[in-house]
Amino acid sequence: MLLRGIDTNLIVALHALLHERNVTRAAKSVGLGQSAMSHALSRLRAHFDDALLVKAGRSMVLTERAVSLILPVEIAISHFERVFVHEEKFDPRTADRTFRIVATDNLEFYLLPKLVALLEREAPKVALRVHQLAHDWPGALQRGDADLKLGRKYKIASGLRSQDLLEERFVCVVRKDHPLASRRALTLAEYAGLLHVVVSPSAGLGDVASGYVDALLSKHGLERRIVLTVPHFLVAPFVVAANDVVLTASERLLAPFRRSLGLRTVALPLRLANYKLTQVWAERSHDDQGHQWLRQAIARTLTTA
Repeated sequence: MLLRGIDTNLIVALHALLHERNVTRAAKSVGLGQSAMSHALSRLRAHFDDALLVKAGRSMVLTERAVSLILPVEIAISHFERVFVHEEKFDPRTADRTFRIVATDNLEFYLLPKLVALLEREAPKVALRVHQLAHDWPGALQRGDADLKLGRKYKIASGLRSQDLLEERFVCVVRKDHPLASRRALTLAEYAGLLHVVVSPSAGLGDVASGYVDALLSKHGLERRIVLTVPHFLVAPFVVAANDVVLTASERLLAPFRRSLGLRTVALPLRLANYKLTQVWAERSHDDQGHQWLRQAIARTLTTA
């Protein structure tokens, strides 16, 4: 009854305007004329008592009210499509579909060799497009630009769901000829004073290299000497193998390199809690049969990782 007197066709126009942020492009995306979309925008502005789109130089930007509408409108459109569009049952044996995943390279390392083999056996026409994890991955999921995010577990925003996949434990490694390779224990001050390599998968150009380890050290009035940050996990062991630097990272990740690169573990002087790796998806994708199959396939694959 709350919809009485409201033209629900406006939800389609609103979705296009929020996504395109341009009247002309929004009109084209839904097959309307520019004047019809302009009229829809006027009605939406009157309904919400908000401009929704405002000029910023030569472009248009969303107001705060419009930004707050992005997620509920995405969910509403998804539900409308589910009601009015006939959805064929997803059959992995015949499905011709591409999924877009954003991930950190440690999970790619654990997952992709076995997942590709699984696709060859069970879903030969399904393709994956894996991209580097970006800072705005929650927005990419909510907009539909990505299907899944794979990486370290963090608190997720409203409108997202997650599933735990693996639990990781920290270890510290050095090259075999490092002066500390034979030491059984380090003091906190000695550990902080070493030359550290830090992996920051989604850090921006202006971001400070700081994380869980740094927060613990700061409680003791200490700060690591970070000489290198890299966005990829898999390059870091090779840097360690060739230099007098240390790396504190996942035991699972470093295990294959300890023998091949001759890395040595050094006992950490502080207790680091284990952490989890997860897959995250948007609420709008939760009931999609293809998404469900992919999430189950990833979980199945990693149980043997």
